Amino acid sequence: MKNPYVSKIRIYPIKSLDPIEVSEAEIGIRSLKYDRAYAMVAEDGRYVNGKRTGRVNELKATYDLQKGIVQLSHREGGDISEFELREGNTDLDAYLSNFFDLKVILIHRTEGELMDIPSASSVTIVSKKSLVSIHKDLNSYSLENIRLRFRANIEIEGVAEFWEEKLFKTPGIGMRFKIGDVEMIGVSPRARCNVPPQDPFTGESDRSFARKMMKSRAKSLPENSDLAHYGSMYHLTVNTYLPDTEKGKKIILRDTIEILEPVNLRYNDSQTH
Repeated sequence: MKNPYVSKIRIYPIKSLDPIEVSEAEIGIRSLKYDRAYAMVAEDGRYVNGKRTGRVNELKATYDLQKGIVQLSHREGGDISEFELREGNTDLDAYLSNFFDLKVILIHRTEGELMDIPSASSVTIVSKKSLVSIHKDLNSYSLENIRLRFRANIEIEGVAEFWEEKLFKTPGIGMRFKIGDVEMIGVSPRARCNVPPQDPFTGESDRSFARKMMKSRAKSLPENSDLAHYGSMYHLTVNTYLPDTEKGKKIILRDTIEILEPVNLRYNDSQTH
């Protein structure tokens, strides 16, 4: 078997909207720089995301991060509107409010606060073969459709399906590893919510998706897998923690992955916060 290596890097500048694919990503503060740096928030203080409405999948976003620009349009076509990507842009807020038919503002944070598990976990990892394995049992969708449902940051190749689950152990025990010269800690498998059943292009929900995914996972479970300790087969991708010491380093396509040693997560948490 080849050494595992990074084959895709994706960043999601606005939480719940489209990603951009990059050849390298700089480590920010406990997250990849620009990843989930912005989020759409309604008047009630809750995120406007896939858990709240499938309409987020109908909004197409493209970015020029060097210029600080986002272009938005309906995914089925129509006019493209360009905005400066920043908090407090009233024109951008008005566009989002009109699209979602509720008052929405865009907020900006720079220290990983908008992640699903702020500070404790940021970058998510999956292998291409894991996605292919699930795709075989959900083959009415394209592989890219499946990929977008799980929104991982880093995709790896050179390994068998679900190899990435070597990057965590039982609850409370993580795994220290390196991607290139970036040291990370695998924390846990990512428990999935009501987002993966939604088509990433239309927002339409497939009520059979979770059941089929769990059945697929159960029959493909690697030998000595620790996934059963987490309660169900409805998990995919690995949650990881980025220590503050890694800020400014880069993860680059073709970087290899090296597993180092198990770590006590509770002890590590007390030492790194």
